[in-house]
Amino acid sequence: MAKENVGQYIKRLVLQSGILGKLIAVNTAVFLIFVLVDLGERLFIGAPVVLANGDVMPTMTQIFRHNYLSAPGDPSLLLYRPWSLVTQLFTHGSFTHFLFNMVALYFSGKIFVNFFNQRRLLLTYLLGGIFGYFIHLIAYYTFPGIAEQGVASILGASGAVFAVFVASAVHNPSFPIHLFGVFKLPLFVIAALYVLSDLMGVGSKDEVAHFAHLGGALFGGLSVINAFSSKNFMIRIDRFIFKFKLGTPSFKRSKSRPKMKVHQSTKASTQTDDQYNADKVVQKERIDAILEKISKKGYEGLSKEEKDILFNESKR
Repeated sequence: MAKENVGQYIKRLVLQSGILGKLIAVNTAVFLIFVLVDLGERLFIGAPVVLANGDVMPTMTQIFRHNYLSAPGDPSLLLYRPWSLVTQLFTHGSFTHFLFNMVALYFSGKIFVNFFNQRRLLLTYLLGGIFGYFIHLIAYYTFPGIAEQGVASILGASGAVFAVFVASAVHNPSFPIHLFGVFKLPLFVIAALYVLSDLMGVGSKDEVAHFAHLGGALFGGLSVINAFSSKNFMIRIDRFIFKFKLGTPSFKRSKSRPKMKVHQSTKASTQTDDQYNADKVVQKERIDAILEKISKKGYEGLSKEEKDILFNESKR
């Protein structure tokens, strides 16, 4: 096999990394572009100007980021830059902001894909971040105690990351996490601590969009209610998007397996790969529950329906 150059290696790494890797790659690319543009501005234009009152005049890069990529504090401006609902989720204002969000996204995303598929990760990230932004707006226009501070525009992946993290914690609250490799804590406890931290920061002047974080967390929790049921709104959104071919787990239609037909009575219905996988997960959880019941009450403790399910499964 021919040796890869750095560009080819990075391209292959991103292509093989799934949705999680692509989300981190896009965030990283946007951040590095702004680092380079900022560097060029300092080299060719000069250092930022300090005003008489001590304030630092914003650079052209900062002005562009604020005016075109951040989600505006005035919702009427969305009419002129609707793309900012998405660009705000991939743009960061500082290295620490970017680093913390990417580390958190990596670990929370790795946990998330233990329970759900890659496309659901993408939808939770995007929709959770957008939902968090609107909660941010609603809060500042609702509560007089913080309205006087003015509604700030926001940027960063924090709300989206909170959505992914809390979705995992609500879906499987007892999932074990080894904090610092020493302390073993349930995932839900760690998520609750982060939410509590944001609640304590509400109303402070720390320039952190706490309500956006809390909105993302709320979305994540709501998104996993009846997680694999056809009534779940994330599954409905997923099916709507797939219907119009706007996305699949790998950003393209999978060629490894055709659509499958599931026969019920005399009617055949077509399932997508994701629907098939979701049904498999539900069936596995049902079988596991039956087996656990057998271990506690014995085979005779099963209902007729449970015995039929077990019998049909044994014939597969």
